Amino acid sequence: MNLNLFFILNILIYLITLKLFFAIYKLNYKFPFRYADLAALIFNTIIFVTIAYFIFDIQIAIATLFVNFNLFYILFHLINMIITSPRTKIILDLIQSKNNEININKYNLKYNYKIMVKNRLNRLKTNNQIILRKKRILLKKKNFNFFALLGLVFRLVEKF
Repeated sequence: MNLNLFFILNILIYLITLKLFFAIYKLNYKFPFRYADLAALIFNTIIFVTIAYFIFDIQIAIATLFVNFNLFYILFHLINMIITSPRTKIILDLIQSKNNEININKYNLKYNYKIMVKNRLNRLKTNNQIILRKKRILLKKKNFNFFALLGLVFRLVEKF
């Protein structure tokens, strides 16, 4: 098997399995990773690193591992950007709508700040990162809290 063909096949199968795992897992995740991304990474890494090791050599197997982790990183962040970016969401909604147009009044009902805040709070709550008590939001204390670390970094950057 040609080495270039092997890497092109690896990338194509990675994209196909990612699409397949998104069909299975949807956007379900265990913070911070989506199950579909992890499943595609694990599946392709096991298959293609093993093939690379037996057909080529250990260096190609390591290169394949490197390629798969880079694909995971790039696609994970690209998909995050698409999912979370309001401008991208509007463009995708326009493309999927009839005649490439949206009624702004109906759209405002779907995307208002109360719904967005509620969705974000639910996401944080399902990840056990916050506690909602009456009208208060509490940061859940754990041994390691990513948000506490992130808050510390933001405070340090803000001082500069």
